[in-house]
Amino acid sequence: MMWKEKKYKKIKKEIDNKILSITQNKNSLIQDSIDDLVKSGGKRLRPLLVLLASEFGDIEKDKIYKIAAGIEIFHMSTLVHDDIIDDASIRRGSETVQKKHGNKMAVFLGDYLLSKSLEIFEENLSSISKKKLSKMVRLICEGEITQHTNKFNYDLTIVDYLKRIRKKTALLFSYSMYLGAYESNVRGKDLYHLYKFGLEMGMAFQIEDDLLDYNGKKDIAGKKTNQDLKNGIYTLPVLLLLEDENERLKTINFLKENKNSEVLKLVHKKNKIKESRKLVKRFIFRARKQLNQLPANRAKKELSKIIDDQLKRNY
Repeated sequence: MMWKEKKYKKIKKEIDNKILSITQNKNSLIQDSIDDLVKSGGKRLRPLLVLLASEFGDIEKDKIYKIAAGIEIFHMSTLVHDDIIDDASIRRGSETVQKKHGNKMAVFLGDYLLSKSLEIFEENLSSISKKKLSKMVRLICEGEITQHTNKFNYDLTIVDYLKRIRKKTALLFSYSMYLGAYESNVRGKDLYHLYKFGLEMGMAFQIEDDLLDYNGKKDIAGKKTNQDLKNGIYTLPVLLLLEDENERLKTINFLKENKNSEVLKLVHKKNKIKESRKLVKRFIFRARKQLNQLPANRAKKELSKIIDDQLKRNY
């Protein structure tokens, strides 16, 4: 995948160094926890989108790297909070903060990371970008709350699911593109197409990420699999079963009886993974339509590679 290429390893290292510089703290527990989060890996896809979008405008390297690091620190804060909610013990192949230090410390660390990202944004973003940030954070929270309140809901529709992942995931992708572009003086149609590219790509990314819970291996995915189903979070393959008139009643009975292995068998037997990937391809097609409207440059080629990678993911 493209972010394993040598040139992107160098960018990832620059981003990681910037994150560590921004979050540096004399408290050893805070510092050790952040060091663990950074060293545990991650694709750094969102900050990469910030950097690539900036190439369509006038780049101020130091400023744009700070913003890119701020986006990743914000993302890290959401992951720490997600792990508390999900009672997750593993993230990116390593122990989560809440597993290692307990829920209370994880809440504090997540809040600390959030505050550090907001410091960066306050210092480096225009007033318009900061206004959009406030709206994005609100919508992400709404998406998480909606997911929690819809646990074990057999009447959840595919439209409900798409609205949820748009808020929960896709908006941060689109905002990353927007920030890189707008703060590099990109305006008009180019700004719109970059924002929309991020949104469509984020939708494809989250659906594919959800599919890893059915197909992924723990040692590759970096976390336990089949956890969404266990926690009553119904993603696209299960929702496709629930919307299938011939399979709905059987699926509901299996879910009520906690026979998750039977649900998984049904998902694979009825080719719901393959059916889900059709929707991934649709969002990728829509992302490409946005990309095609942009002027030709190096960043456009790299964004095209990122889109290609979405159907090759195993983590």
